[in-house]
Amino acid sequence: MQVSRDVVVASIQVDLDDDVLGRFQEDLLGRVHERGPRAVFLDVSGLETLDSHEFAALRRIIAAVTIMGTESVLVGLQPGVVSALIEVEADVEGLRTAVDLDAAFALIDPESEVEPEPENEVPGDEAEAPEDLPVLATERLFEGEQ
Repeated sequence: MQVSRDVVVASIQVDLDDDVLGRFQEDLLGRVHERGPRAVFLDVSGLETLDSHEFAALRRIIAAVTIMGTESVLVGLQPGVVSALIEVEADVEGLRTAVDLDAAFALIDPESEVEPEPENEVPGDEAEAPEDLPVLATERLFEGEQ
């Protein structure tokens, strides 16, 4: 487990069983208690399979973290795992997920995303704009299609 930007990133890269899940939960809750992070990311990108029992155990871990006052994001679910969870009608209600760690950070802190640069605007009324201003190539493509 690592702490980055006040977030505990807990990566699961081994096959899960009851012992592994129990130790993982104990370690994670201990870390949350010590650090008081703003979020926990459960990185499961290394798991090729995840059955309904293991998924339910992860949901219980997420619930425990939430009870401790920390939000959780499940990160990196593989497409095959997602398909299997949908197939067995696993309870995904209210689950926060992200494709990767960058998306997870953006999910919990959307204000930190890079703001798009404002477009250059010509001061004054558009009708008064000079005709010799450069036109973007995409604008030229669609001029006659209105």
